Amino acid sequence: MKGCVAAVASVLAVFAACASSGASEPDRIYPVGISQVEFADSHYGPRTLSMAVFYPAVVSEGSPRFVVPFFANLTLYKDAEIAFDGNKRPLIMLSHGRGSTGLSYAWFAQTLASHGYIVAAPYHWRANSYDSTIAYLANRLWQRPVDVSLDIDFLLSDPAWSKYLDADRIGVAGHSQGGFTALWLGGAKVNRDKYLAFQQGWRNNQQIPEHIRDELPLDPEPALNVKDARVKAVFAMAPGIIKAFGMDEAGLKQLDMPAYITVGAGDTQTPPAENAEFAAKYIPHAEFVIIPGAVDHEIFVNECDDEGKDEFPEACKDAPGVDRAAIHASVGSAAVKFFDTALSR
Repeated sequence: MKGCVAAVASVLAVFAACASSGASEPDRIYPVGISQVEFADSHYGPRTLSMAVFYPAVVSEGSPRFVVPFFANLTLYKDAEIAFDGNKRPLIMLSHGRGSTGLSYAWFAQTLASHGYIVAAPYHWRANSYDSTIAYLANRLWQRPVDVSLDIDFLLSDPAWSKYLDADRIGVAGHSQGGFTALWLGGAKVNRDKYLAFQQGWRNNQQIPEHIRDELPLDPEPALNVKDARVKAVFAMAPGIIKAFGMDEAGLKQLDMPAYITVGAGDTQTPPAENAEFAAKYIPHAEFVIIPGAVDHEIFVNECDDEGKDEFPEACKDAPGVDRAAIHASVGSAAVKFFDTALSR
């Protein structure tokens, strides 16, 4: 494992030290536009796949804002004109956590888009906040990376977006189950028997009504080869749950591109030792940064306003002394520097 393991008092110093090598010079900071994109898919349908796409924008006084309820410190402009000088931009696919949406990580997308990236955040099919089933949250977990590849297909072929995108500079990022998805897309593999055991565990879960359990597939084959060769770099935030999903040492060694893995030291949902740290140990070119202190799993979700803290305390409230804004600033800076280097021409 290459990179650095952070365990010092200042998180700002940690990320500066771990992410500075090879970083590009600071460039123009753009306002950020957002558009909701949908397209018809016939591969696993008919069905409609959706994404929120963030991008560097041109705005003027009075440009309409896109409001994300419960969250703070986001400045997004709805369907604003894309800033474009003729040079195609790199694309980052952003995979959300289990039963969430990409908008819960709008701060991350906003940071990258303000530095010139186009960031597409899928609403994972039947596995997002507005529409989810246990089949897609568990036994059909492989649908996540497969659908991200379909999203890339669409963006690179759609006349409205393809003219802005550099097909040779594509990265993927994600949090939690989305972090696992990012590793998967980058080439890390699950073990067939271990993934089947994961599926069988849900099939045998007596808490799930029998008619639903009967519909849970026991077929690991679609999960075995989901790498997307167009993806050139992976940024995983608190990826998990690595071993339970069937990804072992041999499978992790298959990820042969630049990877950046970070997690809070106090993560209670995907404990670092058996998840992020385990993954980074066996991925050949991984940088690993552990954020010190009582930093839990939801640190990578947007900052919340007072209403959000009241409605969703488990996702919005941090332990005393944890500064989510400062951590976001550091993680965002690290992501920009990482992708600037990994996706450089």
